Amino acid sequence: MDTALDPRDAETRVSFGLAEAEVAQRGQWRSSALTFAAIHGVMREAAAHPEVFIDEQMLRGDAVELSVRAAVADLAVRLNLAESTVRAHGHIAETLQRCMPRVWAGFVEGDVSTQNAREAASIVVELPDSAWLEFDAQLAGPASTLAPSRFTAKARALREKLHPTPLAERHELASAQRRVAVEQDRDGMGWISAYLPSETIAMASARVDAAAFEHFRAADETRTMSQLRADVFADLLLGDGEDRPRVTLALTIPVLALLGHSGELAVLEGAGPIDLDTARRLVGDVPSFTRVLTDPVSGRVLQMDPHQYRLSAAVKRWFTVGHATCDFPGCGRRAVNCDLDHTVAWADGGLSTPANLAPRCRKHHTMKHQTKWTVENLRGHPEPVWTSPTGYRREADPPPF
Repeated sequence: MDTALDPRDAETRVSFGLAEAEVAQRGQWRSSALTFAAIHGVMREAAAHPEVFIDEQMLRGDAVELSVRAAVADLAVRLNLAESTVRAHGHIAETLQRCMPRVWAGFVEGDVSTQNAREAASIVVELPDSAWLEFDAQLAGPASTLAPSRFTAKARALREKLHPTPLAERHELASAQRRVAVEQDRDGMGWISAYLPSETIAMASARVDAAAFEHFRAADETRTMSQLRADVFADLLLGDGEDRPRVTLALTIPVLALLGHSGELAVLEGAGPIDLDTARRLVGDVPSFTRVLTDPVSGRVLQMDPHQYRLSAAVKRWFTVGHATCDFPGCGRRAVNCDLDHTVAWADGGLSTPANLAPRCRKHHTMKHQTKWTVENLRGHPEPVWTSPTGYRREADPPPF
């Protein structure tokens, strides 16, 4: 027997495993390209034929944008993706097809990784159309052979060579996009990051390092440099004593848990579950409490006036404590920044009850009224059910905590 094909031979098994991984990976890239192309196709159709997603009486100046928004939401709930991700996928397909056909062809064939396709699309749109052909030609090969980090470095270096606008001008425009991002993680921890000019980052990092090192040199200091840098960073943000800014966050603590008779976790607005020791410490720092009566099983707010359309700020505050985000499937907009919407409209007899109210961000609130998207309370469903213009149904996201 030829040992090169003998499955009892370890080298043969390894060779087959390597080939299987390679074929599967290329198939995944090919599938990504086809998915992106299909998403772009739906968005293109929505723009060309808004009547599919919008009622005739709503066809007006902003009909195309509303139609595309409704289509993106439809795709998002079907694919279990964020709407921003759906738009990004469609953007990659549209950009590469138009600006980098050689890289796109490699992506469709499964030769270019999804990461490299995404990076190429994000960079080429920053170049004038006169540079697209050269950018595509020089990156078609590397896109198929380089790992993402190497490809990104090469693509960015080529961008600098081909970009006609001086770096100083581009830096000024980019600095206008500065922002802060927050991401919650596990075990009561999270990340906060900032997109800032490089010189600002360098100076801020040096300041954190210097302050952390001063603490590190102390004879009784037990924290590591990493821990010290994090603590110094937090102190600089929060201030100290009178300099600390006043902020308001809702903290929900089961009474029995606070008394030590239950193992339920507390929930901090904007963060999620936190341990009871941390909750007790936070409670000790506040001057007063706001009591909210909730259902012991569902946790929903019970005390509300069902015949009052315009709810007070306090009632809105109480209601959003139990709903972390907008209830549209997959939307992460914080409930405190959402509209409190009647699922059955007030004009149609809908009451201001917990069962008929839900936090909906302005985008999805508008989409409900101005496109063919609908939401209704259905028997047998604990949450409202959203129905897309193409008939796809999805139950609203329940409160996560």
